[in-house]
Amino acid sequence: MLLSKRQVIGRMFLKCFGLYRSSSSQRQYPTIIEELCHKFSLADLRKSTNDFDQNRVIDIRAFGIKIYKGCLQHNDGSDYAVAVKRFKVKDIQAWEVFKSEIELLCQLRHPNIVSLVGFCNDEYEKIIVYEYMSNGSLNERLQGGELSWKKRVEICIGAARGLHYLHAGAKRTIIHRHIKPNNIVLDDNMKPKLTDFGISVLGPRFMSKPKPIKVDSVVGTFGYLAREHLTDHTVTDKTDVYSFGMVLLEVVCGRIYVTTELEKPVEEKIDPNIKGKIAPECWQVFIDITRKCVKYEAHERPTMGEVEVELEHALSLQEQADITNTIIGEYTLLSKTIINLI
Repeated sequence: MLLSKRQVIGRMFLKCFGLYRSSSSQRQYPTIIEELCHKFSLADLRKSTNDFDQNRVIDIRAFGIKIYKGCLQHNDGSDYAVAVKRFKVKDIQAWEVFKSEIELLCQLRHPNIVSLVGFCNDEYEKIIVYEYMSNGSLNERLQGGELSWKKRVEICIGAARGLHYLHAGAKRTIIHRHIKPNNIVLDDNMKPKLTDFGISVLGPRFMSKPKPIKVDSVVGTFGYLAREHLTDHTVTDKTDVYSFGMVLLEVVCGRIYVTTELEKPVEEKIDPNIKGKIAPECWQVFIDITRKCVKYEAHERPTMGEVEVELEHALSLQEQADITNTIIGEYTLLSKTIINLI
């Protein structure tokens, strides 16, 4: 019997999740994925989201993916909130994102990586359930303008730790490929966690200088994509570092960073909500590491471990300056940093 491409992909997918059996199979054994995370019924998730009520939608992603706020119950009967990510089954790309994200997330354990609660692999519905992040995304908080400078740096440090773990904390390097403020989410205590691993790729086993990985197409969000990803269709951990550098610039400016031919210093683009709040000593360390992250050549960019250390140093300098700055009040930045991305 000849199978269509869709049927072949479908069977490969079902085998991966232990849900396809040939006629000779006598028993369905649980897969590693099913052992590592909970498998929900569609009925459970319909109930948790009030039958996917549109008023429960908290985000809409590429491929028509919708994320709902759901409510489930612990064994003791107490309620807890979850994020329910619902995929369009008819979209093959979305199907692949669903599979990839579960396979990856069920193996990751880190305070700065969003936790996978479970999944639903119904015939007509593909759904991933995550821990609920009550303070939304870094993007939302930047747009709201309520984050202090110190809180912004603390969030950047936490995100850097998560990304460092992906690059060097597992047996194989994991390249996120979609680092941006919308994919850095914040819990009840404003602790940041990385999310959205649907287009992430596994590199070789961890080593000091991993080889570039050739990808079929450019995916991600323009404005955060490194040069080599756009022109050569190759990615490494340094591709993520570039994206993270763009996040650092956005954290400073309060909006996505763009350059023009007549470029202004970054100091003139600082978000008005934090202007005068940045100690010069802290700023110099912060902007130096940011500038290195967005270097044109990938090999000139730092590792995320180095970024993490420098950001911690910047925060320490800010805290020290705040202790002694009891008379001056607002800080003045005299430097003029030009970062031209053209």
